[in-house]
Amino acid sequence: MRKAFLLLLFVVSSAAYSQIEFIETSQSEVVGKVSYVYLEKVGENDYNFFFKNINAIGHEYVNFSFKNVDNDVDKLYNGLMQGFQDVPRDPLKMKANGQIVWLKYTREDGEAFLQIQMTSGDNPVDVDENVKVSRLLTAEDVTKLFKK
Repeated sequence: MRKAFLLLLFVVSSAAYSQIEFIETSQSEVVGKVSYVYLEKVGENDYNFFFKNINAIGHEYVNFSFKNVDNDVDKLYNGLMQGFQDVPRDPLKMKANGQIVWLKYTREDGEAFLQIQMTSGDNPVDVDENVKVSRLLTAEDVTKLFKK
């Protein structure tokens, strides 16, 4: 009888601590997507820019985040599109929510391409396994991402 009582007490006490609690999260929606690159809006002002890291074996997705405080989504779009016109020789450095993002533009056969790179440090040409690289994007791809 004593063992049965102790077993019942143990079952009841463990059941009290194994409660499931649902946590409310912000709704997210994909703004635009182009093969392995997409822009996601979370809640009212938060955005995540995802791309598959072509340097990694598993090609995992990496992202950088930013808030749309002073119309930053349009500023980012306009800045990216300006790079297609100017095609700067050196990569452009951008800071997004504490992360360093490099925008590397190249021109091949008269067409401009953008490659997004994220590094662990301030050097865009660090040749190590920590450089995260997107596929080449065209101006049309960027326009589709931002639905412009």
